[in-house]
Amino acid sequence: MNRKRLTAMVLSGVLAASMAVTGTAAEDQVTITFSLWDEIQSVVYQQLIDNFEEQNPNIHVEMQLTPWDQYWTKFDASAGANQAADVFFMNIWVPKYAEAGILEPLDDYMEKSDFDFSLYAPSVVESSTYNGVHYAVPKGTDSLAVIVNSALFEKYGVTEPENGWTWDDMLTVCGELKTAIEAAGDSIYPMDFILNSANGAWEPVIYEFGGQAFNEDGTSALASDEAVAGIQALVDMIDEGYIPDYQTISDTAAEELFISGQTCMLYLPTFSAQKVEQAEMENVKLIQIPAAKSQDFLAATMHYGMNAASEHKDEAWKFLEYLASEEANDIIGKSGIDLPARLSSQEYYGESFTKFNGQAFVDVIPSAKPAEMGPAYASDEINSIMNEQIIEIFNKNVEVKEGLEQMAADINAAIEAGK
Repeated sequence: MNRKRLTAMVLSGVLAASMAVTGTAAEDQVTITFSLWDEIQSVVYQQLIDNFEEQNPNIHVEMQLTPWDQYWTKFDASAGANQAADVFFMNIWVPKYAEAGILEPLDDYMEKSDFDFSLYAPSVVESSTYNGVHYAVPKGTDSLAVIVNSALFEKYGVTEPENGWTWDDMLTVCGELKTAIEAAGDSIYPMDFILNSANGAWEPVIYEFGGQAFNEDGTSALASDEAVAGIQALVDMIDEGYIPDYQTISDTAAEELFISGQTCMLYLPTFSAQKVEQAEMENVKLIQIPAAKSQDFLAATMHYGMNAASEHKDEAWKFLEYLASEEANDIIGKSGIDLPARLSSQEYYGESFTKFNGQAFVDVIPSAKPAEMGPAYASDEINSIMNEQIIEIFNKNVEVKEGLEQMAADINAAIEAGK
């Protein structure tokens, strides 16, 4: 056999072996799907996916982006047909989807991985469980602070509030602003709340006044004196002209009113912080929310879930592990898209904003209580009752006490009917 033929055979064999290896690698690669609801966050999550795939070349992650207003409808439909993504964004609805058998129990995976819950915000860990079982991995948490338009305070000659202020201090500042605004012949508002968002405004205020959503026995606590006091405080601010009425913020988002200079201050949830950060406005600052009667703070929590019907659970868990890692949480925090659940990464979120110091968002997390949704079997009906009836209260079609008593009664009826 001549040298040329031998060389050709060797090269042919090497090439064949190489192709076989490549083919095997391609055949062995597993594709998992990952569903999320936020276009702004999707850019950062693509970076996380790229990092994960580089570290795990045998796993490909396919992102599925659905807008928030369509997310749960699509999720319910796909989950009902056993076609939900392998990994997905999940919020406070963990009990609902755990009860329905859609969320995979994660305790066994976590035990094998020595998952350290102490690294994450307690409120997020608490809300990832149902009946003592962990059904989700901590993602992040909402928070609240007050964004202040310093330029408007300077214009009207009113001293800006600082950290450590109280609810009464806020009312005093609002009164001073209103007087100055009227004297200038202007028609803007001193303050604003996102009243059409339970987690973004009125439920946290109930907690500030010492109330809560549910009693220990699972019944509604929304008719308590504390809950009535919290909602009454908001209605009183509408009556005083300190904040826009419900119809106004229904027509124009509270964030847009603030950005356009129609309000001097805004109770700003983290899920709206990027709207202010990306707006063409300067001279703003962020301070802690004013203290009322309680130091409790309500925070809606976010998680990552695994589909119980997934055909690639081991690969899905590897991806969940990465999403919960220090590397991933640091990237999320530094991007400013979300306040990470991992405690050591939260400082980066506070530092991520260029127009204001976001530390006020972080400072309240130690006292955060997870948002409540009631019994899983009645969660949809409870949510509808709350959303529909709070509108009647803020539109002043019913007195606060009467409206909350009816809301609590309807919620309790829904709970009882589902037992």
